[in-house]
Formats: sequence, C-alpha cells, structure tokens
Amino acid sequence: MGCGGAEQPAPTPAHDDHAEHAEHAAPAEKPADDHDHHVGGNEAMAMKKAPDGAKVMFVSPHDGDKVHSPVKVVMGVESMTVKPAGELEDGTGHHHIIIDGEAPAYGDVVPKDDTHIHFGGGQTEVELELKPGKHTLTLQFADGLHRSYGPDLTASITVEVE
Repeated sequence: MGCGGAEQPAPTPAHDDHAEHAEHAAPAEKPADDHDHHVGGNEAMAMKKAPDGAKVMFVSPHDGDKVHSPVKVVMGVESMTVKPAGELEDGTGHHHIIIDGEAPAYGDVVPKDDTHIHFGGGQTEVELELKPGKHTLTLQFADGLHRSYGPDLTASITVEVE
C-alpha cells in the first residue's frame, strides 16, 4: 500500500536498475516506494528474524576491485525473497547500499540520505556515481518497513574508483 492507502504501480523494467538518489545513481524516475508511505497498523508489527543461512552479497563488483564511475553494482540475497518496500511478509525484504558509512543495528530503520541508498522498488542492480578514491560499500537487507535485518544480512566491500 502506498500513501493514502492507494496501490502504487510497480517500477517498470527500464528503471529496475536505478536508485532514487541522483547524487549516487544514474538519473531515473523515482521507484514506486518513496519511503514516506503510511503503513497504518503495521508500525506495531514485530520485527521478524531472517531465516537461518540467509545472507546478502555483492554479485559485482568484488572486494578490492578497481572500477570506473559509474560503478555497476549487482546485489544478491540467499534464502530470502526481494519484495518492494511496504510489504511485510516473512522471508522477504529489499536492499539498501550504504556508501562510506555504518550499517544500522537489527530493527533500526535504515536512514534515507546521501549515504544510505534505498531500493524500495525491489531493484537488484544500480549504477552508482562515485568520486575517485577508495570507497566502502555496505549492502543491508531490510524488511518492508526499512527495518534492518542487522549484521546477519549485511555485507561490505571496498572498491577503488580510478
């Protein structure tokens, strides 16, 4: 459900590989989830634990890679299903990339700012505009309310942008 309780359209395939922050991602339409949705009675829903063995990973790039901007990032997850934000279903969630910052603790809402890039439309790929130099990219999986699954569903890599 989106703002006002109306269904929001899913992002079109042409935009699935873009984040919603222009400073770090290639320009694109904003995904269906704008992070300001109202969740009605869902605020009181207890945070679910990720299933045993669930993990997230950077499919590409790899730790230590030397890359050129824009950096194509492919995100993966095992033993969980990627679903758009706003949906609360066991075993599901969506990705966030944290650029040169710390991952939130289990149950904390992932902030939405220039460091924390949300993929609330269920995207699994993005092109990030990064300045030259070393950067730490942290992948954080979160539930439909952007609540972090914590360190069990966090992965970090360092890349060098040439």
